[in-house]
Amino acid sequence: MAYQSSDIRNIALVGHGSCGKTSLGEAMLFNTGASSRLGVTREGTSVLDFEPEERKREGSIGSSFAWVEHDGKKINIVDTPGDGNFIYDAFTAMMGADAAVVVVSCPDGLEVQTERVFHRAVELGLPRLLVINKMDRDRANPQRVLGEVQENLRVKAVPLQVPIGAEGNFRGVVSLLDRKAYTWNQDGSGTMSVEDIPGDMEEEVEEAWVALMESVAEADEDLLEMYLETFELTRDQVLTGLKTGLASGDLVPVIYTSASMNMGVQPLLNFVAAIAPNPLERGDLPVEGEGDMVTSGSGGAFVAQVIRTFMDEHSGKVTIFRVFAGSAPGDGSVRNNHTEESERLGTTYALRGTEREACPAVAGDIVAAAKLKNTRTNDTLAAGTQVELQRTQYPFPMMSYTIHPIGKAGEDKLKTAVQRLMEEDPTLTRSYDTLSHLMVLQGMGQAHLDMAAEKLRRKFKVEVETALPAVPYRETIKKRVDGIEGKHKKQTGGAGQFGVCYLSVEPLGQGEGFQFEDKIHGGAIPKQLIPSVEKGVRIRLEKGFLAGYPAVDLRVSLTDGKYHPVDSKDVAFQMAGSKGIRAAMAQGGVQIMEPIYRMKIIVPTDVMGDILGDMTSRRGRVLGMDQKGTRTVITAVVPLAEIQRYSPDLNAMSSGQGSFTMAFESYECLPSNLVEKVVKNSPFRDLSTEED
Repeated sequence: MAYQSSDIRNIALVGHGSCGKTSLGEAMLFNTGASSRLGVTREGTSVLDFEPEERKREGSIGSSFAWVEHDGKKINIVDTPGDGNFIYDAFTAMMGADAAVVVVSCPDGLEVQTERVFHRAVELGLPRLLVINKMDRDRANPQRVLGEVQENLRVKAVPLQVPIGAEGNFRGVVSLLDRKAYTWNQDGSGTMSVEDIPGDMEEEVEEAWVALMESVAEADEDLLEMYLETFELTRDQVLTGLKTGLASGDLVPVIYTSASMNMGVQPLLNFVAAIAPNPLERGDLPVEGEGDMVTSGSGGAFVAQVIRTFMDEHSGKVTIFRVFAGSAPGDGSVRNNHTEESERLGTTYALRGTEREACPAVAGDIVAAAKLKNTRTNDTLAAGTQVELQRTQYPFPMMSYTIHPIGKAGEDKLKTAVQRLMEEDPTLTRSYDTLSHLMVLQGMGQAHLDMAAEKLRRKFKVEVETALPAVPYRETIKKRVDGIEGKHKKQTGGAGQFGVCYLSVEPLGQGEGFQFEDKIHGGAIPKQLIPSVEKGVRIRLEKGFLAGYPAVDLRVSLTDGKYHPVDSKDVAFQMAGSKGIRAAMAQGGVQIMEPIYRMKIIVPTDVMGDILGDMTSRRGRVLGMDQKGTRTVITAVVPLAEIQRYSPDLNAMSSGQGSFTMAFESYECLPSNLVEKVVKNSPFRDLSTEED
């Protein structure tokens, strides 16, 4: 069935991990008849959490998509992950929505990832609706949650309902708009009864209705004038004010649910169908660089943005995109305005988890296409325009693993498999460790990298082993030495090998690298053999002298030498240079340098003391602290060796409410008490003891 743009609603379910977003999406599917049962992730029946890794960990690791029909409206549901390891997938998927349904667990209150996705919704200009979920659980206190939301998010949260009962006795809500009580069976069936307002709640409901009228009146000047005349508004006037306040962001309507018990979901569907903005109301969209803004609508050139890519074991790459303007051309020929390459869409589909149904790519809809060759998440697809929509910016990776295949059969497959995995997940990056010569996979945390390794094994049939990368220590010389001899002499019958060089070596400032100076006078070494000395020195520096790490930041001066007219050749002076630098480092002393990173750690203020103590135990130096609401931003510098597993450690210390960024700062001398340990544990130590 084709839908008009005005009859489409695009909502993103966002919030902290385990707040019940997927359960809410499953209940919406079940209540509209889009699924035959109430899906549960841990039981393997979820439509939205369909990846085996999601069912194993009982939580979303990637955004999933489904659609339902309610009151003649097509509602596209974007279910996003709430774990900090995967939060940037949520940030990207939110670009396809026209409203954010912010889900908060009532017992747990406002959590850190909820704040992050809320602020992301503000950045994208998305209206926000608050769903206070898990109303049936112990410690559920909706008034406390409302207070936290209004204090920390600085918004006017306006309840549209009054809960009936609390915790285990929660059984429904009173709708302020309908002046009716809605109650549900506690069996997950979604069976709803409509009743009059309980007599003992009439006063509470009246107070809530007055508060609602005042809030919507304050968000609309015309309504405020009417309200001040009579101190009363009609239901339709309140609905108009809600729509205005929601669109402007001045109001955040609040609805109460227990998604896992399928309670409170029908009023949410009613609100989305009636009040949530349609795609034609999205307005102008920001673009990359200079260029005209894109106005969402059914007319004009076709413009769409890719908001998710995933690899399906059966159909290959699936590309999901939001159509912002126009309709896909009949022949499916579009241009990727980021790569400047052509693509052919073929059949486009509406997704419901892994199920798909052919549908046209009309303005405002979220659809999928299979087997696009050169298109990735964030890219803009267009026809008739070269505009590129603004892209999500991804952060510096928080953690790294070296990754290598088990067995030779996997060596050829690994590079291709990782490339395809990166197309699915843009927060993964790849590099190579020049010390171990292994591939390095970088991501947002341990859970992120573990999930990536599992996908490599399952989706791409590449068995891999992972480990923390070796810390990239460096070595340098401690003091200047002069006149150090490097001599190589070898006689094997016939022409031999002979070369002698004299070197002066001195330390340089950090980051100055390696410098070589030719100070030969009088032809002590023929000109054509001087580069051989430099080459021998460079090769030997790569192996290190104490723990096998590369030696850097030093100047080597070639001051004198000897040669033989027959036996002196390139290889002889390479070996002489190698032996000379080895002797110079032995005399001048070797200093191991360790990489230092600057960190910004954001944690709840009440755990700040634990974080500071832990940072000190990691040899970190705190540079400053900044208070932001209920959170503290700690700036510190700390050795990389102490924070390679910081992501899971911070999660444990902050109950999942902490986050951090890190970036390389400098190299510093390794404390003398740690040198022996680093030398002993170095995986490259054997290289430093080889004979030249």
